[in-house]
Amino acid sequence: MSPLRFCFVLHIHQPVGNFDHVFREHADDVYTPFLDFLEERALWPIGLHVSGPLLEWMGDNDPRLHDRLGRLASDGAIELLSAGWYEPILAALPQPDRAEQLGWMREELESRFGVTPKGAWLTERVWEPDLPADLGRAGLEYVLVDDHLARRAGRRDDELGPPLRTEAGGWQIDLLTIDERLRYLIPFRPAEEVAAELRARHGRGEGLALIGDDGEKFGGWPRTREWLYDHGWLEAFGDRMDELRADGVVRWVTPAEAHAELPAEGPVYLPAGSYAEMEEWAQGGHWKGFLSRYPEANRMHKRMQALTRLCRSRGDPPEARRAIGRAQCNDAYWHGVFGGLYMKHLREGVRRNLADAERLLRAGEPLDWTRLDVDADGADEWWVHGSRVTAWVHDDGSVSELGWLDSGLDVVDVLTRYREGYHEEAYLRWSEREATEPGRSVEGEASSIHDVEASAMLDHLPPVDARTRVLVQDRVLPRGVTLDAYREGAYEAAWSGEYYGSGEPGPGSAGFVLTLGTTRGPRVDKKLSIGADGSIRYEWSWAPEDFTEGSRFAPEISLGCKAALSFAGEPETWRWPIVTTSKCPDGFEQIEQGTSITPLWPIAAGRARLDIGRP
Repeated sequence: MSPLRFCFVLHIHQPVGNFDHVFREHADDVYTPFLDFLEERALWPIGLHVSGPLLEWMGDNDPRLHDRLGRLASDGAIELLSAGWYEPILAALPQPDRAEQLGWMREELESRFGVTPKGAWLTERVWEPDLPADLGRAGLEYVLVDDHLARRAGRRDDELGPPLRTEAGGWQIDLLTIDERLRYLIPFRPAEEVAAELRARHGRGEGLALIGDDGEKFGGWPRTREWLYDHGWLEAFGDRMDELRADGVVRWVTPAEAHAELPAEGPVYLPAGSYAEMEEWAQGGHWKGFLSRYPEANRMHKRMQALTRLCRSRGDPPEARRAIGRAQCNDAYWHGVFGGLYMKHLREGVRRNLADAERLLRAGEPLDWTRLDVDADGADEWWVHGSRVTAWVHDDGSVSELGWLDSGLDVVDVLTRYREGYHEEAYLRWSEREATEPGRSVEGEASSIHDVEASAMLDHLPPVDARTRVLVQDRVLPRGVTLDAYREGAYEAAWSGEYYGSGEPGPGSAGFVLTLGTTRGPRVDKKLSIGADGSIRYEWSWAPEDFTEGSRFAPEISLGCKAALSFAGEPETWRWPIVTTSKCPDGFEQIEQGTSITPLWPIAAGRARLDIGRP
């Protein structure tokens, strides 16, 4: 009986905006030691995808590791796979941007290593049925997808070995399915279990066993370094592989070899989706569910789309195009076990590149504005833009985006405090544990981050914001609301900025000027002015008799960066850090997202003014 083809594929990546020390630690403590192990044990050949941001960093900061990859590729030990260069979710991009990202990767692999890729790693394995055309036009012959999607397309487990052929737009491409069971076995279960699984598959006469997963789990994920190196998993894995190869049970192959040796079966049409965990996290089956759930992610995504259209309409200047490409890096747009969207420095990396692109594209422009539904929420906004500022203003006068382009700062880069399903699940686990074993340590014992995720606990539910945060949320607080209650979201506002009048921008010395008022409920008038330098003035007036005596006019300011504030009069001011609680590989992490500042004017004052400018 012929040996079972064993295809071992790694994907290694660090996102745009990540800290330099994280790149360095992974290069020194994860990537290099694992390559050393593979080389010492001659566990070749393998498939490898290295993301563009990581390859750029290696070229600039670790040429030895960079060149080592080139040598291994030249020797046939590794097959380098393609993807979008800056690691975007291809399904999230316009078609021309997909082609450009794939083209950049091809050009980089050819210029750096003399390699023309035949196959692709699909970022986060997010699939859409039209992708075969984009991949085919990029010169690719096959792509790795999750076997979960093949099952959803009706394929049985015993039909998942050979490549599957699909097509779209007249282009055909083959699919190599990543085995979910092997992803959970390697490296989280004893090497003997892995060997037994491969022997069983060989005994059934299967043709291919393919594992494709993050390389960071081989020493970068929590507790994996101890498990792999200190507790001997890698050594045992190498020994078992030696035995399997000597017994003629397995033969290590690259994805290209597997693809060449096994005829494809088809046609097969996969549904839109990803791996099972991603579909659960997205709470809707597809990665784009994150854009529906998190307005902050949606605004970054829609701003990126708007700027890529603007860039192409202005001749695609290369520097602006590259900045947009970097802003398409996927990590800051969603979150799973690794914080992603919740990680402020990753969002800053995206927003800084968007600011760079818009600054280049609008150089020398005076302040102007465009009326359109820029964020696809069903209502038009004003996109205020010039050479120094970009802002999105909604019909109620709220500002959800305020970028100071020359400094790269995004003033409203503050994440709302959301109630996540995993908060409630973790609190329930803690409550049940406390009922039976009070005081026992909650530290996880599992080696897989998915096991850690399933066992993490919280001893309280974190606070939640009633509304999505914007630059200034108009609000009137009734008598008796304390700072503690306000900070925890444990209060009811007497009024929350419900403007029903239809304002239109008018001329003014400050630039963009919007005047609004209420047509029912309490009488409140509002004037918003945005200057060409990005400074903002809010002016309010109201009828004190329409509110309960002792209430306070209390607009909440959410700042994602430093800004200069000034208030009319000397109102009492509440200030506190906005902190979110999100998943991380060790359980949960608290992240400071920005600062909440709330001036409180007595309702009897009848008017208020706020100025926000550069620090």
